[in-house]
Parts: sequence; C-alpha cells; structure tokens
Amino acid sequence: MGEFFRRVRYLLNRRRLDRELERDMEFHREMVARDGRKNFGNVLRLREESREAWGWTWIDRLLQDLRYGARMLGRSPGFTLTAVLVLAVGVGINVAAFSFFNVVMLRLLPIRNPETIVRLQRRSPEASTNVMSYPQMAFYRDHAKTLQAVMGTMGARLALDDDAQPVSGSLVTENYFTELGAQAAYGRLLDPVRDGAADAVPVAVLSYKYWQRRFGSDPSVVGRTIQLNKKAVTVVGVTADDFVALASEHPDVWLPISQIPYFVEGSKALTDASAGTVEMWGRLAPGITAPMAEQELLALTNEYRKLYPKVVWDKEYVKSDPGGHFTVANNKDAYLVLAIMGTLAVLILAVACANLGGLLMARGVAREREIDIRVAVGAGKVRIFRQLITESLLLAMLGSIAGLALGYIVLRVGIVMSDAPMLLSAVPDRRVLSFILALTLMTAIFFGLAPALQMTRRRQRRTAARQVLVAVQIAASCVLLIVAGLLVRAAQHVLTTDPGFGYEQVVSIDPELGSHGYTPAVARAFLDQFIGRLRLLPGVTSVGLSSASPLGGKREVITNEIGGHKVPIYPFQVTPEFFKTMGIPLMRGRNFLPGEKNAVIVSESLARMQWPGEDPVGKLDASGSTKGDVVVGVARGARLLALNDGDAVELYHAAQPEDMPTMHVLVKTAGVADGLVPMVRSIGESLDPKLFVDIQLLKGEFRRATKGVEVAATVISMVGLVALSLAALGLVGLVAYAVSERTKEIAIRIALGAQPWDVLSSIVRQFFWPVLLGLVAGMGATAALSKLLRQVLYGVSNLDPVSYLGAIGFLVCIAIAAALLPARRALCVDPMRALNTE
Repeated sequence: MGEFFRRVRYLLNRRRLDRELERDMEFHREMVARDGRKNFGNVLRLREESREAWGWTWIDRLLQDLRYGARMLGRSPGFTLTAVLVLAVGVGINVAAFSFFNVVMLRLLPIRNPETIVRLQRRSPEASTNVMSYPQMAFYRDHAKTLQAVMGTMGARLALDDDAQPVSGSLVTENYFTELGAQAAYGRLLDPVRDGAADAVPVAVLSYKYWQRRFGSDPSVVGRTIQLNKKAVTVVGVTADDFVALASEHPDVWLPISQIPYFVEGSKALTDASAGTVEMWGRLAPGITAPMAEQELLALTNEYRKLYPKVVWDKEYVKSDPGGHFTVANNKDAYLVLAIMGTLAVLILAVACANLGGLLMARGVAREREIDIRVAVGAGKVRIFRQLITESLLLAMLGSIAGLALGYIVLRVGIVMSDAPMLLSAVPDRRVLSFILALTLMTAIFFGLAPALQMTRRRQRRTAARQVLVAVQIAASCVLLIVAGLLVRAAQHVLTTDPGFGYEQVVSIDPELGSHGYTPAVARAFLDQFIGRLRLLPGVTSVGLSSASPLGGKREVITNEIGGHKVPIYPFQVTPEFFKTMGIPLMRGRNFLPGEKNAVIVSESLARMQWPGEDPVGKLDASGSTKGDVVVGVARGARLLALNDGDAVELYHAAQPEDMPTMHVLVKTAGVADGLVPMVRSIGESLDPKLFVDIQLLKGEFRRATKGVEVAATVISMVGLVALSLAALGLVGLVAYAVSERTKEIAIRIALGAQPWDVLSSIVRQFFWPVLLGLVAGMGATAALSKLLRQVLYGVSNLDPVSYLGAIGFLVCIAIAAALLPARRALCVDPMRALNTE
C-alpha cells in the first residue's frame, strides 16, 4: 500500500516534483563539473528513468498517443467525418435499441418502492390467466401476511355525458394511488378512508391527458359533477402529467372498484366468485421475497377451494412476476419485439464496423511512408500498434458521442409519437452510459484490430482481412434486406389479400350483459329482441353470435400438443349464422343445427394436424376444453384472434344457453357499416337504458391489428437501406484499397497490352468468394431467425422465395456497382506515371 500511495502522491504533485527533479539534476551536474568530471550522463534519459521509477509513465505515453492521434485525424477531416458518421449510425441505432430495452424492461417505474410490487396470476398445469374474481382477491388481501398491501384493477368502457365516443376507464381499489405514491396535479386522488366507505359519494379521477383533451385544461372541473354511464359522479382530481400506472395503463378515468354496482347496474363483479375480471397486484412485506409470498398464497388457495370448490382449478397456484417495470415479465410480445430490434441493431453495427475497418485499411496504404519512417527511427511494433489502436479508440469515442446523441433523439421522437404516456425520460441513465462505454471499446477493437495488425506487420498484400470484412458486410446487409423484404411483403399481403374472413362490412357489438347481472334466460330474451330489430335495419344481411369478438382483445386460448408440437387453439361458441356473417365458408360437412349440443366445427389447419389425410367429419375431437365432441364440419382457416400467428387454429362449439350473457353480436351489412353505429346504440338503449353497448367496426380493428406490421416494414426498410449504403461505401473503399495495392501490376499489364476487361475482371474476381460466402451466411442467419420472424409475418412464409431472391439480387447489383466504380479507375492509369511513382 505504501508503494501505491507513493505513486498517487507523485501523480497529484507531478509538476512540482518534476521541477524539483530538474533543479536537483542541474545542481549535481554543476557539482560534478567542479570536481573536474565532465561526463554527468544523458539528462533526458535520467529524467525518464526517474519518472519510470515513480510509476506513471504510461499516462505520459497515453497522452502522447492521444495528441498524435488527434493531429492525424485532424489532418484528414474528410476521412474523420466519414468515419464518425458511419459509427454514429451504427452506435446510434444500438443505443436507441438498448435505451428502449432499458426503459421497457430494466428501469423501474417512478412509483414508491417499485421493487416490492408484484403482479399475481392464477396458474395450473393446464391453464393460466392474469385475472381473478374480486372475492378471491379480497380473500388473499384479508389473509395474506406476506403482502403488505393488495391492489386490484379492472378495465371498463364508459360513456361521458352525451359523447358518442366511449371513454376508457379503470376501476381500481381505493388504495391504488396511495400505494404508488402518486400526487395529484389538481384536487386529490382516491383515498382509502373517504372513498372506501359503504356510503361514499361516487367520485372519479381524470387522467392528465384526458383532462387536457376533453376539458381544455380547465382547473375548475375539479368538484364538478359529470355523467358516466348516465350516472352522476363528482370529479375530485386530476393525475399528474408524469403519473405512470401499473402495466403501462393509461385510461381516461379512474373510478373506485367498490362502486361498480353504481356505474353498472346489476353487476355482480364484487360477489360472483366465478367472474374473473380483476387483475391483482401486491406489495411484498418488509423482508419477504416473492417465493415466500407464493408459498403462502398456495396455502390460501387451498383454503379458498374449500369455500368455492367449483371455481378453483385442480392444482391451482398463484404465480408472481415483478410488477414495478413498464412491461410485465411475462409479456412475450415485448420480448419478441426487443429480440428482433436487438438482432437488427447488432447487424447494423457489424456493417458499420466492417465498413470502417475497410476504410482504415485503404487509409493504411497512404500511411506506409509514415510507418516506414517511424520504424526507421526506432519505433517498435508494439509502439506502432498501440498508436494505431489509440487512433481507433479516438474514432470510437467520437462516433459514440454522436451515436449517443442520435440514439437519444430517436428514442425521444419515438416516445413523443407513440400514444404511450411520457412514462420515462429518454435521458440516458447509468445503464445506458455503461452500455455505450462497453460499446465504444468493442467497436474500437472490432474495426481497428485487423488494420492495426496489418499495418504493424507491413504485410498488407498477403492478408485475408479485407475478404473477411467484405463477407461480414454482405452477410449482415443480406439479413437486413431479406427481413425488410419479408415485412414489406407481409404489409402488402395485409392490404391486398383476403384474411380468411370478412371484416370490411361487419360490426361487432358487445352489450356486456354478463357485467349487468343478466341470467342466461334473460340474456337470451334480450338477444332475441335485439337481433330481431337489427335485422329490420336497412342494409343488414345477416346477424350472428360469438363468444369472442373477432380481432378483439378479449380472447381464450388453449395450448394443446398435436403431433408432437404445441399448438395454440382459439375456441369460439357460435350460432349457425356466425359463418355467413363472417364470410367463412364450410369446406366439408354441415353447419350447426339449432339447439345442437356436443358438436364442433374445426378449421382446415386443425383438421390437417389432427387427422392428416383423413376425413375429420364424424370423428371425436380431443383438442378442445370439452372432450368427446363430434366434428360435424370443417371451416376455412381464419385467424380471427391471431392475425400474425401462423400456427393458430380455430375450434367452433355450438353456443349453449348458458353462454348467452357473454355473447357478442356480429352484424353484416350490404354497404358501408359506419352509418349503422348510432342506430345500433339507439336500439340497445331502448331495450335496456342502463346498458352501454360497446360497438366496434371490424375494419378499424383490422387496421389497428395490422398497423404494427406496416410500421415495422417501413422502419426495417429504412434500416436495410442504411445498411446497404454503408456496405456499398465499404466496398468502394476496399476495392479502392485493392487498386492502390496493385497499381504497379496494373501499369505493367496495360503496358504489355492487356485488355481492359481482363484487368477489370482480375481486380473484381478477388471479391467474388467473399460476396458469395456473405450471401450464403446471410441467408442462413435469416433462416435461423425464422422462429422470431414468423410471429410478425401475416400471410407470408418466413422462407418466402420472392423476398430472398429479391434481396439477394438487389444486393449483388449494388455490390457489383460498388466494386466497378473504383475498379474502373484502374483502366485509366497512365503506365509511365504509375511506374515512376513506384
């Protein structure tokens, strides 16, 4: 430790000690001269040896290398600017991708103690759901000792005053805002004491954006009485602009969950143990871990089964996931998007680094004289290598600074343009800064190592480094272009191809009868009257019922193993008119009969999986939740709930009387369906004024469901063009480098009468194999990404030959053009001037 502190003391007092050393050496030289001795020694060498003894000479050498490297880069502003821009693109895209990953997955929400928040879900070996009944949540809340607090949320669609557009609402437990540590911008938020009482006045809290949009940022709205679902409610506050809810929710209105019966007449959500409508969140007690809480909740689940044996699954347990992040841990869609983004970002960085490595190699030819002089005056290989790596590090630092700024701008624009709230700042935190520091070092080594070794060994003409760089650029660009082609084809397929069902002229209606306490018999009577009056409307051609709205958010999925593969199956309970209304033809067998039981209709894809090469009609189906149903028909495949899932299949059950409270009404019109909305709402209100009928145009839902593919195709196409431009620039630099190496050879061959085509082909031929290997590697890498790609491709195979061949052909043309431009200059070489130069 004494040696270390001595060196630190020298570092802190370096200038003073240097001056003292200089004075001491001058004094000793004078003393030696007085004694008649003239050979004191080399003063400069002695001073360097003293500094080495003090232990910090590497700082001097590093500063010297940095100063020299900065001067060299300053002498070539064109090269430096090009290199920084290339790195800024590669690093910036990676910074933006990692920043998005950091915001969505790693950074905790700005709430009170977010690390103690968990999301609780029901699980069993056969089923899972993220919702439970209110009585079950209340049971856990009242008996769990490992949970300091329990919160519940439930979505709702409401009507404000006379607005035609529905309002998105969230019914939450009264302790929701208190547990999150939220503050109100105006008024107050929900209070467990004031708003949780049985005789509490109905209140509502407005979100900041809805308050701005609907009430024009008027502070006087606090205390005002408004009508929600034709029920009077007092606005008590407005959430802060930066308030972030759990699971990235951003509803327009927040209401106490205990007042559901007031807003939804007849609702049994607070007492019905079989109604799974509430999402449960918990805060771990001090010193409690998530596994400890799961063990207690398992015991409580077994106790709850004694109270409600019919609603608790066999071997049911409660699974906890971290809830203090923007995206919950089990969000597979988020992981899929992030995986694709990360892969493409790394490919862009590979293209940029390979590009810059080629430019450094080409620049190395011009620096041969400089390197020779430095070697001649005594510089060793290690010294030259260190200097070249330092220059690469300087370039990487400049490119990373520019990339950090570019990444911030991209992320900021993405947050502003999205409909998500301003949940988190795009300002980089310590994770992003650590990431970019590591990225700087990695990129400096990746693009600077091969040129530095080549220039140090002075064996440029015998290295294969440039072929490797060409192959890397071609492979990465190939992947990006094929992916872009696949997504463009998918977007085109979305807009031009029949998805397997009609949507342009269909209206989906959810009367939410079950939420209003309708019994099956009353629901059946209401639906008979509703459907009868809908059929009298002008333009209506058919009306059917379905347990789930096509393209809707509410869905049930069964995962079954068929033929050794796990297949997601989407079950529906439908009436016979459903297939005509949705335009789904029956390919084999017959339709359901009125009142029929134990009958199913399977989709073509499910029939092929279960009974390959056989006729499924008349067979017993074993894929659904109920066993022993007889297959009476086969319908054309229609991805009603999973447009982007190529493995999804449909299973249709005949609707039974007990299904009526949860049924959706589907109406098909002969013309434009938009004008039907006000008439439908009027019919619903006339039959039952307390209902708020939720109406959706399927063409609008279809556009929203496919918008992601269109946006992804546009973004990936832009990224692919950037990668292609970088690769073309890199190829130009590498071919120019090859031409400069062979200047003397080219001059001699032209002087001896060689034909231009022979000279040109000999230059371009050396890049044939690297380009070919790059294309093969790119196709292989894209095929390896097929499991990710097939989840976002609608109606297009992940091995689509058109996309592959188009991308490869386009890339080959660009590569040829990029190689020919500098190679063509070789034909214009003056033999005498080239030989004189050599």
